[in-house]
Amino acid sequence: MLAVTFAAESEIILKNMCIKAVNQQTDLQVTGIYGSPLASEWHPAAAYVLRKEMQRFEVLKREFQKKTAAWRFEFAEMVGGKTVVFVYHLRLRTAYCRGPNAFFVLRK
Repeated sequence: MLAVTFAAESEIILKNMCIKAVNQQTDLQVTGIYGSPLASEWHPAAAYVLRKEMQRFEVLKREFQKKTAAWRFEFAEMVGGKTVVFVYHLRLRTAYCRGPNAFFVLRK
């Protein structure tokens, strides 16, 4: 089962437009998917609620955003040093990533 999951995640990473956007338009590199590789995009309202819960449980160190002409990146840096990014396309509203839109990232 582990090999199948790894293969599925590898295929998603190769095809996912949001991963390409993060890697090309920020100074961060995607290291993995936050959540299930089979899940669809997080709605902005759901990501907002998640970040508020991170604050409530005191695991959120800071938040920041970056916008480009086509993309919005919302970053959540956690106390343990991990950073998660939620990626949204500014014009397309659904199925813009071709997979998940929440990822763990590291500085390049």
